[in-house]
Amino acid sequence: MANVSQSASLDSIAEYLKHANNYDSPTAMREAKEVMHNLVTMRQKGFITGWYFDEQGHLELLPSDAVMDKLDKG
Repeated sequence: MANVSQSASLDSIAEYLKHANNYDSPTAMREAKEVMHNLVTMRQKGFITGWYFDEQGHLELLPSDAVMDKLDKG
């Protein structure tokens, strides 16, 4: 799983938000776009390498090696 760069699509995040928060489709898509923007920003800044839905349906982030090194030292 360490090589995942992105496996939760915009549509899958919108669907998750729709069901988890009882959003209508337009609201879910608007919120999903914001989530996706934030995920891409975190990846561009080097905080994460990707994201995916785990077996329980939770959105998980894959921290970068640099972040993991800081966590291990701190």
